[in-house]
Amino acid sequence: MKKEKTSQIKQIGLAIAATFIAVGCTDSPIVSTLLTNDSLAQANTAEVSGEPNPTDLATNSEVIEFEVCAAVDSWQRPSESEQAKRLGQDARYAEALSGNEPENSLKMASSQFWDRQIISFTTYGLSARMEPINLSGLWTIEDELESCYELELTEAINVGDRAEAWLLNQQITSLQWDGSRYVMTVAPVSVGMQVVQFERADSLETLPLTVVTASGQPVEVASGDWQ
Repeated sequence: MKKEKTSQIKQIGLAIAATFIAVGCTDSPIVSTLLTNDSLAQANTAEVSGEPNPTDLATNSEVIEFEVCAAVDSWQRPSESEQAKRLGQDARYAEALSGNEPENSLKMASSQFWDRQIISFTTYGLSARMEPINLSGLWTIEDELESCYELELTEAINVGDRAEAWLLNQQITSLQWDGSRYVMTVAPVSVGMQVVQFERADSLETLPLTVVTASGQPVEVASGDWQ
């Protein structure tokens, strides 16, 4: 009998709470408690569902195959004096780099290529490739890069099917496409360089490439496409 009365009291309490909710009377302590608990449950559910799931991220990422078409493990960037001597032998470089014009594109490009460890390309042209080679210090090994520029490969780059990246004092370990950008993971090395090419999964004018180390440290990328 005692259990039946307790059950009836619970049912009456639930009915009263339901009535208050139906007529909009939410000032009751009983109803407020019910609504608060329900709201907290919904908020917790929303918070959990909004957190990125590492498993989902890994599942959504597409592994991109890549080719290291040139690698020179012994390459070292020339000294600044060696670089200045090399560029000074070309009248065009000598004049541009000695000028004081802040908007000098060749001078800005020289500074950009000299300081970067990752240079990306979505276009190819012989003269347009020689500028970054000279300005980055890769002129010391330019003959060893020729295998990357066979006709079939350069045509694929120019029509947007293939992309290229130079890794200076870095080595590639993996490459993925996450749906909006390429994520290249690299490992720093004291000497050496690589030329990496891969088929593109995007159709953008500018290559959406992000480069990070295994620990997640970003590595700045410079575009080598001649402006």
